[in-house]
Amino acid sequence: MDNKYLYCYIMTHDTGFAPNTDGILTLATCKPKIRKCAKIGSWISGWAGVKVFTTEDKKKYVDWNAQKLIYLAEITNKMSIAEYWYQYPKKRPNCINGIYDMGDNIYEPINDNEFEQHENGGGHGPDNKSRDLSGISVLLSTNFYYFGAENAIPIYVDDSFVVPRCKKLILDEERAKRIIAQVVSNYNPGIITHSI
Repeated sequence: MDNKYLYCYIMTHDTGFAPNTDGILTLATCKPKIRKCAKIGSWISGWAGVKVFTTEDKKKYVDWNAQKLIYLAEITNKMSIAEYWYQYPKKRPNCINGIYDMGDNIYEPINDNEFEQHENGGGHGPDNKSRDLSGISVLLSTNFYYFGAENAIPIYVDDSFVVPRCKKLILDEERAKRIIAQVVSNYNPGIITHSI
């Protein structure tokens, strides 16, 4: 049986780059192991660390015991980094007055094994290139719930659950079901600017 998972990880930055929520939610950089292994139908959850850098480059401090969720997304499509470059040109970084936006489509295929890294607002430079490309794939979601670090919501799973640096839960497990149900039953998909 091909198990599907809920991937959980701690976010230290929530700047609009990874994940990127321009139109659809995409994860094109960072988290290479998740991007490489995750399958369509699995879910990803990004949780606030003790401190998270936000879009204004401010540190937001979070009560660690609160288990606050920044986003939850079902993977509805998966493609290679090269396919993403050609199919999503609107997600490429755009420079306005010398400042790049948070477009995450930053790797242009040069040939089968080489990519040119474009300047970007996410701060990914040459030191990030091999790690980003090791993820092989870009994950896309049209079914996502994005709260952002400023509006992250507390999720109670059980008394012993602490979000680790990176973990995957089988979707049939009770913990995964609880996390997804708390979000899906209380919010509409998309960018959510208020909590209940």
